[in-house]
Amino acid sequence: MSRSGTSVGTVVRWDEQAHGAVIEVPDLSGDVWADATAVDTAEGTLRAGQVVSVEWTETQEHGRPFRAVRVRRRQDLQATPGA
Repeated sequence: MSRSGTSVGTVVRWDEQAHGAVIEVPDLSGDVWADATAVDTAEGTLRAGQVVSVEWTETQEHGRPFRAVRVRRRQDLQATPGA
């Protein structure tokens, strides 16, 4: 049985070729892969350093142990320069 949940994480990088992002979540044992289809893109693509809320499942994807089901930007927690 795989685990799932919702956590706050930080975007490590956006991979334009693979159309997705790597997200670091402190309470998980590995990174989360977020396919572009799971990202709320109303405000554009994600960028490194953005703080996001990520609904995840323990399903390996793109070499990462977790996969994002839904990703939303956390405007109240943005820590990127110039944000």
